[in-house]
This record gives sequence, C-alpha cells and structure tokens, in this order.
Amino acid sequence: MAQLRNQLSVLNNQITILNASITRLQTEIDQNSNLDSQQISGLNIQLSQLQSTLNQLTSLSAQTSTQIAILQTEISQLQQALSENLMVNPPGALNFTAQGFNITVTNLGAVSVNITQVTITNISPTGSVQCSINIPCILTGTSTPGISNQIVKTTESGHMIKVNGLIINDGSGYKVALTSANGRAYGFYYPWPLAPQISGNRNFVANVGPLAIYLDFESFSFTQGSQTVSQPAFCVPSSSSLVFWVKASNTATDSSVKLRSPTMMQMQPYTANGLGAFVRIWIDDPSTLNPTNVIPYNETTNPYILPPADPNGPAVYTIFKFSATSQNGAGSVAMGQDNNWITFIGFYFIYKGLSQGQTIAFVDLKSTASWPGTC
Repeated sequence: MAQLRNQLSVLNNQITILNASITRLQTEIDQNSNLDSQQISGLNIQLSQLQSTLNQLTSLSAQTSTQIAILQTEISQLQQALSENLMVNPPGALNFTAQGFNITVTNLGAVSVNITQVTITNISPTGSVQCSINIPCILTGTSTPGISNQIVKTTESGHMIKVNGLIINDGSGYKVALTSANGRAYGFYYPWPLAPQISGNRNFVANVGPLAIYLDFESFSFTQGSQTVSQPAFCVPSSSSLVFWVKASNTATDSSVKLRSPTMMQMQPYTANGLGAFVRIWIDDPSTLNPTNVIPYNETTNPYILPPADPNGPAVYTIFKFSATSQNGAGSVAMGQDNNWITFIGFYFIYKGLSQGQTIAFVDLKSTASWPGTC
C-alpha cells in the first residue's frame, strides 16, 4: 500500500510538471506570431508528444488510484473479519421441534457478525443418513432447509440462529460449520462432546486400541419391547429380549475407525460350566432401536464410522447396538436365567486402512425375572 501511494505521488508530480510544460509551449506558440510555419510545426509536435505522455500518466495515475481503493476495501474487510469473534455456546444446538432447532452463539468481537451459511455434515450416521460426508446439507437465508436470524450484534449473548426444515437430534453425530459474510468460520459438533464422567479421580472408560468404551451408568444401557429411549443395563430383565447400547468414541487423531461385522458381545454367567451357557450377540445396524426393529449390520452400506478425535478430545460419541443372534443377522435374545454375567466385547475394526481385532472385559451385569424390583 505504501509503495502504491509513493508511486501515485510521483505520477501526480510528473503530471503537474507536464501540464506546466504544455502550458508554457502553448503560450510560446500563441505569443510568437513571427514564428514561421516550420517552427510552429515543431512546437506543435512537442506539444502533441507532451500531451500523449500526459494522457498515459493520467491513465496510470487513475489505475493506481483504483488499486489503492481496492486494497483499502480489502484491508477494511480484513480488519472487520479480524474484529469478529463468535463463540458457540454449549450444547450448540437446542430447542428442537419437528420444524427445526436453534444454534446458540455469543458475539465477543467488536463488530456484528452475519452468518450467511451453515454446513451440516453427518460424520457418524448412527441415527440417520441425511447430510452425508459426500453430500452435506448447505443452508443459507434463501435455501430450504435454511437459516434465519443470522445477524449477531456486538456484545449479544445467547443469540439464537434458527435452522428451519432440518433436525439433527436423531442419534447421529454431526459437524456443524458456520460461515460469516467476512469469510470467518466457526463450528461445533452435535451432540456436544462431553468429558468422561469421573468419580474418585477415576474415569469410567476402557480403552481398546483407538476406541474408548464408556462404562458409566448412562453409557451402558438397553431397550426392550418397543422402547425408543434406553435405560441403564447393569441390571436387566432375564425373560425379555434386549438390545444393548454401548457408548464409544475414537481417541485417535490420525485416522477414523470403521467397525466390522464380526464385532460381538459375549456374556458368561457366574454358574457357567459349559459353552452352551454363554449368551452371544453381534453388532446391529446403527438405526436399530429395540427388539422389534433389529436391522442386520452391513459394514459396506451403513457402517459405524467414528471420525478422528480433535486435539482436545473425541470429535463425537457413537452408540453401538448389540442384539443380533448371528453375524450380519437380525433378532435378539433374552438372558434366560437369573444370574450375574461377566461380559466381554470383541471389537473388529479398520484403523489406518488395516483390519485388526481386540477384546475387552467390559462389565458385570445382573439379570433377574423380577426386574427392576430385585436389582
């Protein structure tokens, strides 16, 4: 910018000098009537050359002025962008209805922020397949689905950007990116990542390779009948068919994890004296909810894919469903007896392009016919 301003100053000085020279020559021609035609012709040629140079310098000066104006506009926009500072408030998305939801933000910057686009990507399609990684949902103020109430004024806290015609509280994991008119990008993951529950300075989590498997009261759960909301599974009915839900995340920052179909859960009763007493169940499709709608797992068409973790922790949490009576099969089973069960999970997955398997001793659970009264 300084160099252009110096160049413009030099050009304007040259233009001033040329204008003076042209004026002097024109005056000389006008005042010297005794000049012959050859002398006048020579002076006119000089005058024409000076005028041509003047025109070129004037054009160059105008171009330089235009460049300076463009740079000033870009600098102003950049300064505005640098003055932006938008923070997404936990839990990111809230106030869900059948018609949409709100994104809650706070403006910490010195200028108003106009969110012109929201891009939603389903990075863990365990609930639905909308807004896939290959075809994300791009929402603007004029699109359907779309967004409204996008302008966040300075110092405004808890502003609600409205998303219309789309919901994301369906059990999948989403990345939500917000783009401002100045080109700044903001974002969050939904569900909002939570730190593992801690009690007595101990984490309720088991690690198996890149996977973290959560063992707290809310992370291991089950459904029976036609339930769509799970409940803690450390004590379960012994006579009902069940679907077990297991919360997990990918802690590796260098690769996603894709779950393969041999993944299964094996439960061994305390009183076991032979292999026939074990209960074995395999991984279900992510959209399975309960024993009435068990969908066979297909690692090709609808796999569990856990995205790489951020440097600060898992990008999103995933719920694995277990109930199938065979690999890639459907169905569900009951525990079949009152007992306590030592439970193992064998995970088979693709990490960094390679298949590998690992087993963890998972939990100890109780089954009882008089559930929940005798838990």
